[in-house]
Formats: sequence, C-alpha cells, structure tokens
Amino acid sequence: MPSDPILPEATGPASLGGLLRDSSLYFVGNVAFKVIGFIMIPFYAHFLSPAQSGVLNLVELAIQVVAIAFGLQAAGAALARIYHDQTTDSGRREAVSTALIGTTVLAAGVGLMAILFARPIATAVSLQGQDGLLRLAFCAMFFSSIVEIALVYERMLNRARFYLAYSLVTLVVTLSLNIVLIGVVHLAVLGFVISKLVVAIGGCAYLLYRVWREVGSSFSRGLAGALARFGAPLIVSGGSYFAIHFSDRLFLAHVSKADVGVYSLTYTFAFLISVVIGDSFTKVWGVSFYAYASGDGWQDRLVEIGRWLIFVLGASAMGISLFGRDVLILMVPPSYYPPVLMLPVLVFGYFLREVGDFFNSTLLIGIGSGLVGRIAVAGAVINLLLNAALIPVYGIWGAAWATFGTWALYCAVCWIYAWRQHGLPITPWPLGVILALSGATLGGRVAAGSAAPFRSLAADIAAFAAFLLATAILYLRPSERAQAWRAMCRLPRHLR
Repeated sequence: MPSDPILPEATGPASLGGLLRDSSLYFVGNVAFKVIGFIMIPFYAHFLSPAQSGVLNLVELAIQVVAIAFGLQAAGAALARIYHDQTTDSGRREAVSTALIGTTVLAAGVGLMAILFARPIATAVSLQGQDGLLRLAFCAMFFSSIVEIALVYERMLNRARFYLAYSLVTLVVTLSLNIVLIGVVHLAVLGFVISKLVVAIGGCAYLLYRVWREVGSSFSRGLAGALARFGAPLIVSGGSYFAIHFSDRLFLAHVSKADVGVYSLTYTFAFLISVVIGDSFTKVWGVSFYAYASGDGWQDRLVEIGRWLIFVLGASAMGISLFGRDVLILMVPPSYYPPVLMLPVLVFGYFLREVGDFFNSTLLIGIGSGLVGRIAVAGAVINLLLNAALIPVYGIWGAAWATFGTWALYCAVCWIYAWRQHGLPITPWPLGVILALSGATLGGRVAAGSAAPFRSLAADIAAFAAFLLATAILYLRPSERAQAWRAMCRLPRHLR
C-alpha cells in the first residue's frame, strides 16, 4: 500500500522568493555537476582524441534522436500538465502511476526496436561499425527514461533537496566509474556507455521503489489517453529542438570528426547558460507555472519573473563569454581551441533560446501544445536550411551563426505569440538593453587585445564588473535594485 503523502494541488512556490529559493537548490546541483565535469575535461582530453570525442557525441545524438522520435522525452511535460488537471489526491496519484507504467512500456518497446535496428541507426549518424556500442547505449536509454519520469514526480512535490542529493550521488558514482573504465582499463568511449548503463539501472531501481511506495501502481486508460494527447505535439517540438541542438554535428561530421569534437567542447561551454541557469529555473518553473497563471494580475507576475530571468541570463552569458575561452586554453590542448569569438556567438544564441523558452511556456496556458509544436517545427526547418547553407562554406563558424540565427528568430516568435495570446505587458526594450550592453562590452574587450594570462583575467574581471554596473543602472528599476539586494542577502539562508 502507498504511504499516502499529501500531494499538492498546485505545485511550486507561491512567490518570486520561493521560486528563487527552489531554483537556487537546483542551481547548486547544476554548478557542482559542471564544475566537476570541467575539472575532468583535461582527463578526458588526455585519454580521448578529438575524433573519439566526436564519436561519443554522435552516440549521444543517436540516443536523443530515438528517445525524442518516440515520445520518451515528452512524457514528463505531459505528466506535469495532467497532474495539475486532477482535483483529488487519488487522481494525482493515479496520474503519476499511469505515467510511470506507460513510460516503462513505451521505453521497453522503443529500446527493443532500437537494439534490433542499431546497425542502420549507426550508419545514419556516421557511426559505421559502432552498432554494438549503440546497443549498450539504448539499454541505458530505457532505464534513464524511467528515471526522468520519477524525478518529475519529485520536482512536482518540491523535493529540491532530495533531487540535489540524488544528482550529487549519481555524479560521484558516474565519475568514479569513468575514471576506472577510461583511465585505468582504457575502454575509451565504451567506458562512458558502461558507466551510464550501471548508474541508470541503479537509479531506476531505487526511484521506482520510492515512487510506487507512495503512489501505488494503478493504471487509468483515460489518464493514459490524456497524457498521450497532450504529449503528442510535444514529441514534434522535442524532435525539432533536438534537430536545432544537434543537426549541426551531423553536417560537421561530413567535414571532419575532429571538428565535431572541437565544436562540441565549445558548445558544452556555451550550453552552460542553459544547463546551469535555464535548467535550474525550468526544474521549478516547468512543473509549477500553471499555478502562477491564476487569479487577477497573473500576467504582471509573469512579466516580473521574465524580467528577472532576462537579467540573470544576460549576466551569466556575459560571464561565460568573457572567461570561457581562457578556461578552455588552460584546460585542453591546442587541438581543442575554438576560433576567437565563436564562443560568445553560441552563448548568446542560447541566451535567446532561454528567453524564448520562458515565453513559449506561457503558450501552454489555456491553449494547449499544438502551437508550441508548430513553432518548434518552423525553427527546425530554419536551422536545417541555415546549417546546409553555412556549414559547407564556413565550417564550425557556420554552425555557430546558424545556431544564433535560429534561436533569435525563435525568441522573437515566442515573444510575439505570448503578447498576442495573453497580452503580457512586456516590450523588447529589456532584451535590447542586455544585448546592446553585451555587444559593447565584448567589442571593447576584443579591441583591448590579449595579454599575459593574469592580465587577461584581470581585464575580463574589470569588463564583467563594468557590464554588471551598467546593467544595474540601465536595466533594473529602482525597486528591482532593492529587491536584488535583499535576494542576495537571503540567498545564503535559502541554500542552508
């Protein structure tokens, strides 16, 4: 029998302060994950060549293609919506259990088919002769899909501390296995896949026991249908977002797998803004924004949150752009160095993506997921056209500009639709201020030229401080500056 916890009707914090508190816990986990990951970059660069790094990225690409194409990644978003539609504890329990059972069955079927067709999949993603490696990766995909649904349940109950603890434990275990399998046993890419499989199996067993102990194992055909109907358009959008994220690797793979390795490492730094800031915010917002869209003045509440998100994202993007290349030069051999200024192009592309995602999420409020799917498809088509036109001519520079252009158009479209559908009272002015100050700061830093490492770091720190000061004056309102100061004072208490 389940232990019958009280499941909230509307998950998520009731105020901006609560949103900050829970996001800060996810932020700690994401930062820890990335810091340790970056510390390990020299280790991986020593034991893996750029070509092997390219193979690893293509394996991950194949897994993502299969998972998205068959809806495994849409299940969590569908659960968050259907869960909020239920009005009783029993209904919410049944929604969670139905999603878990449905995902398990679907993942088993998808995984089996992927294993059977591993050879043609390997050929499609330029991994000829690596079908055995893919089969192991597809097994890990099955268990990881179940883990993701279980963690959505934990997030909906605001168990940010548990999520943080679970993430840190799995991080330590994964890194330990990687060190042994890659550095000691010398299994190269195979070591990554084996460690991922082992951790996914252990996490799946533990989380299934934990969740089913609370919600039981009931299944509702009606709820399963509702999950499928809401999730179906999200499969299309998920596949489209994936195409935008990773199709450039496929184009680059025809040029050189070494280029894939260099670009992927640079992309990892650029993607920090999504993983550390965007993901920390989304882990709370993605399962709670329905609760904010109620009562009088909810549009104003969303605008307040949006303005703060743009400010934090802008400051983070500038920090990564200024310091990222210096860190890369210290951590990896010259064969991994990206072209100068390519990193800021990618970083601010993902800055625009995260801003667009915020407005995109509002389109699920009272509208449904169809419009979200259509916007994503349009973005994928534009990205594929840009990749096809730019990458054969400009290589990794073409891939970077294709990414930036795609996310800029995506942000604009989502912003316009959010304004048309809900009348959100926010203009492009805040975004324009951040972009203008960012361009001026980066331009000034490039004009100053490079210097010795410590002088270069000092110049980057000075440029970053100037950017923050200018942003606080030109972007933040007086009341927001006071609010920011109070939030900074309270942050240590929130983290404790």
